[in-house]
Amino acid sequence: MGNDRDDVDPENPRPEGHYPRFKGNTWHYVPDDLAQTISLGPAGDGEPGQDWVLSYTPERENTEDREKVFVRLTPRALQELYIETKDLSVDARMHGHRAECDLCGDMVDLEKAIPNKREEPVHRRCYKDAYGGPVWLE
Repeated sequence: MGNDRDDVDPENPRPEGHYPRFKGNTWHYVPDDLAQTISLGPAGDGEPGQDWVLSYTPERENTEDREKVFVRLTPRALQELYIETKDLSVDARMHGHRAECDLCGDMVDLEKAIPNKREEPVHRRCYKDAYGGPVWLE
């Protein structure tokens, strides 16, 4: 699928030669199995005027060294985050959640895809057309 996630070094998540604009910044890596550690919500008990917090737990080689990271978002920062993401295309929002079907070339949601004989994601209907299968596979 052309996915380089297996090549990510959790201790050095910025790929060598990539993202030069942010070269001097601290980078963190959140692998798929830690994606559920990402949260966004009110910093307190939801009383008016409270800022929001974006939090996540970055991957570390030593799992005991995994310290939760909190980013405070003022109302202005939260608005900027919204502005940056509200007009993303479906493809941009789903990047990492969709892939090209290995058989037809159209995009397929990964949670609905099944692997073909080459272990690439395909639509159920494409799998059935190519290899046969039961009616429920569609």
